[in-house]
Amino acid sequence: MKKLILIIISSLAINQLANAQKEGLAFIGQADLKAYMEFFASDDMAGRETGTTQNDISALFIKSNLMRLKVKPNPETGDYLQKIPLVSSSIDKANSFLKILNSNGEVIMSTDSVISLMPPSKTMEVTGNVVFAGYGYENKNTGYSDFEGIDIKGKIVIIMTRNPEAVKSGAGKMVFSEQLESMKFASLMMRGPAAVLFVYDPKNSFRDAYASGMAELVGGNSMSFKGRQGNSLPLQVLFITRNSADNLLKPEGYNLEQMQERISAQGKPVSCEITGLMATVRTALKESEISASNVIGIIEGSDPVLKNECIVYSAHFDHTGLNANGEAYNGADDNASGSMTLLEIAEAFTNLKQKPLRTIVFVWVNGEEKGMLGSRYYTENPVIPMEKTIVDINLDMVGRSKMAADTGKFYGYTLDITQPGEINVYTGHESSELLEIMNASAKAAGIKVNDKGAKIEAGSSDHASFIAKKVPALCFNSGIHSDLHRIGDDVEKIDFDKMEKSAKMCFLIGYKIASQQKRMIVDNPQ
Repeated sequence: MKKLILIIISSLAINQLANAQKEGLAFIGQADLKAYMEFFASDDMAGRETGTTQNDISALFIKSNLMRLKVKPNPETGDYLQKIPLVSSSIDKANSFLKILNSNGEVIMSTDSVISLMPPSKTMEVTGNVVFAGYGYENKNTGYSDFEGIDIKGKIVIIMTRNPEAVKSGAGKMVFSEQLESMKFASLMMRGPAAVLFVYDPKNSFRDAYASGMAELVGGNSMSFKGRQGNSLPLQVLFITRNSADNLLKPEGYNLEQMQERISAQGKPVSCEITGLMATVRTALKESEISASNVIGIIEGSDPVLKNECIVYSAHFDHTGLNANGEAYNGADDNASGSMTLLEIAEAFTNLKQKPLRTIVFVWVNGEEKGMLGSRYYTENPVIPMEKTIVDINLDMVGRSKMAADTGKFYGYTLDITQPGEINVYTGHESSELLEIMNASAKAAGIKVNDKGAKIEAGSSDHASFIAKKVPALCFNSGIHSDLHRIGDDVEKIDFDKMEKSAKMCFLIGYKIASQQKRMIVDNPQ
């Protein structure tokens, strides 16, 4: 009899769980998603760049919908907005330049066509001798070293992108290969140059940072937490044009292309200190404090003890603003899609008659495009401690499917946009139980999940901030498409069926983890 009672209780619990899931899923649909997206990714929102009025309006839009849905605010502050203390640093283009001086100190060339790859911690200006250091590369296995026989300490050094092996094999022909270029930095920094001038090697795909799009990628504002400025490099690292490099090399009787050909032909460096000229490099910064907020909504758990643990859903709502022509980067997929999907998931949870045992925390994070600032701030200032946070479910671009134009590369990365009815997940596989729940939830929602492992091909996302705090995470992403960070990322290209299915899958994952008595097992901690 006792066994029979246990079976009956167990069956009732399973039925209750299944009914609650259906209850929540009924409130997830495309009509709401379309309505949200039409506003959130419109031209009127001017690209939702962090620190702008439109970004503040975006936060208020999310807040007003949480109030409408009766999702609770942060209990400590009584507000949905979590203020992030930020300082914006921008390049003062009018006062940043490269000047070439002759032996008499007279300016023979001046240009503002310099792009700061990593803005310095403050306005910097240096004047010094110029050294051409080939690729700025050394290989201890082969004995090749662009630094052999030259001293770059306190000097302005010119280096080409890539290295001789990459050029020979045709590898790394992209906007900027972090893998290839980061290998050079330790060796460069240890030699103490006053400034580093990058230039695309002539056999690369691009002539300069304007042609490659690098100027748009790194030329805007940078942001940091107030009181934590000054973490940048203590020197200038700039991209210059081929024309500037040729003018700097002119006293040697060779242009950049000829220098590269000499390296290839001789199989050894042609590094040299350029005689008869000096250069002045100046990077001017403007700083200002800015207002920015995360948006937080809470659905309290129903168990008096387990409600002190939580599942976090996250998505960044900022994007990259306007281009030089005043056209909006609407960021419909990146990441209006994830942000608005979170609103629909929140509605599903609010309409459950019986709430899950654990608390559900929704975090719309700001400043992802500025270096994941919002998620970093939240994980340092969580509403429920990180050790009580079971998992982060992050949605970053869940609204696009492969279209005819999605061929070729995006800034050197192969376009890997998913087909209709499928989505990518990035995860460190910290929990086999989590993966089982995800796969079952995906099947129930009618969407295929491609497990891509831990490494995102082109950058990272806000789940990384949670992983850094030892919280397991899933990051859902539909892949790289041809409109990423371009003005064509608009609502009319959104696959709303994919958004709906992604919302249903993520709701089911969170609901299951939040509703079970035992805490999710982490059997492969990172």
